[in-house]
Amino acid sequence: HLGQFGDGIGRCSKLTSVTLDFRRNQITGEHLGQFGDGIGQCAELTSLDLAFSDNQITGEHLGHFGDGIGRCSKLTSLHLDFSRNQITGEHLGQFGDGIGRCSKLTSVTLDFRRNQITGEHL
Repeated sequence: HLGQFGDGIGRCSKLTSVTLDFRRNQITGEHLGQFGDGIGQCAELTSLDLAFSDNQITGEHLGHFGDGIGRCSKLTSLHLDFSRNQITGEHLGQFGDGIGRCSKLTSVTLDFRRNQITGEHL
């Protein structure tokens, strides 16, 4: 599952750049937090580009995912595409707090188009 995949990537300790495209699948996000924890183990990571558009992600584990990414202390470029999912925004605050710990970020693109975000938790 997605969490185990992230754990495997996390064991690649010398990675500096990761690009993964999971668009148009049936990912619910159930293991998204564990996936983020795995990515967060990549201590040398400077560039991360993840596409999760057109899935069934609700955002329930999005906060945990952000916490994991927030451990990438050398990250300078971040591109995340969560467009066209079922994210309500409930965990976007925690997600933002996690990403906010990446103090070296100079380029960020976050795409949450066409979800079910009401703004209540922003």
